[in-house]
Amino acid sequence: MAEAMPGGMKNVKDVVALSSAYLAAKGIDTARLDAEKLIGSVLGLDRLALYLHHDRPVTPAELDAIRPLLRRRADLEPVAYILGEVGFHRLVLKTDARALMPRSETETLVEVVLANLPKGGTLLDVGTGSGAIAIAVNHERPDVTVTAVDCSTAALSLARENADRIGVAIEFLESDLAAAVVGRTFDVIAANLPYIPEGDPRTEAGVVRHEPHLALYAGPDGLELIRRLVADAPALLNPGGMIVLENSDEQAAAVRELLEAAGFGEVAFHRDLAGVDRVVAGRLG
Repeated sequence: MAEAMPGGMKNVKDVVALSSAYLAAKGIDTARLDAEKLIGSVLGLDRLALYLHHDRPVTPAELDAIRPLLRRRADLEPVAYILGEVGFHRLVLKTDARALMPRSETETLVEVVLANLPKGGTLLDVGTGSGAIAIAVNHERPDVTVTAVDCSTAALSLARENADRIGVAIEFLESDLAAAVVGRTFDVIAANLPYIPEGDPRTEAGVVRHEPHLALYAGPDGLELIRRLVADAPALLNPGGMIVLENSDEQAAAVRELLEAAGFGEVAFHRDLAGVDRVVAGRLG
């Protein structure tokens, strides 16, 4: 990638500047931040250290290692996939294209789950993906018994790797929604299911290009899987149990109607840090 880092570039400051310009020219809004993260991963320096060591020489071998990372980001691949890990609810999880990349807004769902799990309670995480929700809850509440299900064998393999990485014991099952646990009941059901309407033109190009479509789309209105789970949920919950769902703000009212029609009360919206009604929760009975 000669245009990103000519052979004459020798120090951190110059490499960061030209790499940022290269990503910006590719339409990356977070060009500087992304360049710093990628360059820092190769040099073994965090962002502060990059500034403190701005005149540090960058060797040809290091430049060769940085170039392919910049190319991947220029192709709109998420930085977390390139680096192979992502921060989530005070944990650092492994992430790659086997599952949807954990996002900060889902931490709102985790907080709602934690606030409503009784001591020694049971949690069912439906559509666990990378295992982020199940692992974050179990790490915070080791008294809780957690079962996590997903229809993707690849996603479950990543979730198991993350559970081993964090050191939590979770039951992972391959399942079409909650089919594998029919006959069992739980205190809380949590689900960050696919909720993007098929063909939605607002979906970011990088998401469409690099993240698994199985984890993104759910029918014409995006509610196909949520609708199915809500219908099954009463039989999966203990008396007074709760279901906690992530959705888009545009879907929150429709999800509330689904919950109320299925017999859930105390239905409430919970906003993420951006002020979006990202989570809807309801209690059975």
